[in-house]
Amino acid sequence: MKNEILVISFLTVFALGAAHAQGVPPAPAMPASVDENGEGFVTQRDDVAEKAAKENQNKIVYNPKNQRDPTLSPDDFLLLQYRERQRLAALEAERQRKLAEERRKREEAERRRQLELARIKDPTIEVRNKIRIGGIIGKEVFIGDKIYTVGKVYKGAKIVDVRNEEVVFLYKGHKFKKKVQLK
Repeated sequence: MKNEILVISFLTVFALGAAHAQGVPPAPAMPASVDENGEGFVTQRDDVAEKAAKENQNKIVYNPKNQRDPTLSPDDFLLLQYRERQRLAALEAERQRKLAEERRKREEAERRRQLELARIKDPTIEVRNKIRIGGIIGKEVFIGDKIYTVGKVYKGAKIVDVRNEEVVFLYKGHKFKKKVQLK
C-alpha cells in the first residue's frame, strides 16, 4: 500500500512539473488521506493530476529552429521553395491581369458614357465624322464618289449651304460646317 502512495505522489509531482513546463500554474497539493485502518486512498485532486500527467506523456512537441522538413534533402527543400514562389508569382500575375481587365472595362464604360453625353449635347457628332468632302465646284459638292447639291440629304444630314471651302449641314435641328478634306 505504501508503494501505491509513493507512485501516486510521484505521478502528482510529475504532473505538476509537466504543467509548470507548459506555463500552467500548479494546483495546491493535497495530501493523500488516510482512512481509519491507516491505509491511504486517492483524493479527487490526485486523479486530475494523474490524468494531466497521462495527457502530457502522450504529447510530442516538435519545435524546430527552421522550417525545413527534416525528411527532405536541402536541395529538395530549395526546389519546393522555388516552386512555391513560382506558384505565388503566377497567382499574383493572374490577380494583376484581372485588375487590369476590370480597369480597362471601367475605362471603356466611362468612355462610352462620355460619348453618349457628348451625343446628347451635340447630336451632329454621329454624322459629322462620317462625312468626307472631296471637293466643291460652284454649288455642287463631291462626297464620296457622288455629287450633291443644296437641299440633298447625305446620311441624314441635309446640305443647307455650299461655300467656297466649306459646306453647311443641318442634322436634327443643329447646323454644322464641314471643310474640304484632301488626302
